[in-house]
Amino acid sequence: MAIFLAVTCSTADVQGECPTVPKDGSRQANMLAEGRQQAVFPILFPCKLPNSQALTAVSVVGDSGRQSVTITWDGPFQITVRQSQLAPVVNADPAGASHSVIRNLFPGTDADLIEINDGSSHAIYHLVWARSGMYYEVLVAGPPQQRKVVLDIALSLSELA
Repeated sequence: MAIFLAVTCSTADVQGECPTVPKDGSRQANMLAEGRQQAVFPILFPCKLPNSQALTAVSVVGDSGRQSVTITWDGPFQITVRQSQLAPVVNADPAGASHSVIRNLFPGTDADLIEINDGSSHAIYHLVWARSGMYYEVLVAGPPQQRKVVLDIALSLSELA
């Protein structure tokens, strides 16, 4: 006698919903709202983050045409998302780093990914790209992970309503 069991699982994916946005009235929501008021461009916010990440800061520096927004989270990973009207400073890849180009991260947009993973319990992933006159960076430091996690953060960036 053979028994076959198939199980499927699904979730409701409500279009336009971003589960990582802080709850209204929270300290984190207030930080994000203040940053959105100061920024001269729409702030993109990641709708996918590893579990247990807490928004710790939203920083806006510079004037119109030369402004940057940096959003940081703490938790199992230290995550920074930077959006800027200025190109990032490009340094030589650190010793032991691997550098790869991610083709078509977005249609017609390539990204550079620098990974430092020496086999220890701490790794660094730095993803950089330019799109529509803006420059973006995702920096993730913490336990080694799949590069897909870093790419998911970048691909989930969306403008908040």
